[in-house]
Amino acid sequence: MRAAARQSALSEDQRAYARRPTSRKVYLVSGRETLRCALIDLAEGGGRIRLLGSTLPEGDLYLVDIRMRRIHLSRVVWQSDREAGLQFVDSEALERPGGGVEGAAEAALLFARRRARQAAVLETSL
Repeated sequence: MRAAARQSALSEDQRAYARRPTSRKVYLVSGRETLRCALIDLAEGGGRIRLLGSTLPEGDLYLVDIRMRRIHLSRVVWQSDREAGLQFVDSEALERPGGGVEGAAEAALLFARRRARQAAVLETSL
């Protein structure tokens, strides 16, 4: 038992950012699919979510946090049956805090379009 506690403490110490426990509804958007999830804990570089009866979709994942007015392009770093750890690749403030599934999907679409435009501008300037 003590060895497991020491291993857990060691893993916590090796994290790049400290986790903060939280409990709030967030949305995970991928393409045309929007899932409701529970955000369990949050760090500067990522978060842990609880899946509410769904599996994670494939492709780019956008975590939309309406309450904090943030959107995060994310990648899955681990997954269990009911939870997943996400790393935030890019984040920004939500321009228009729309609520619900439709608001989350719109926020993800706008964020993806801005990122594509920025990438195109960088590519043409090279």
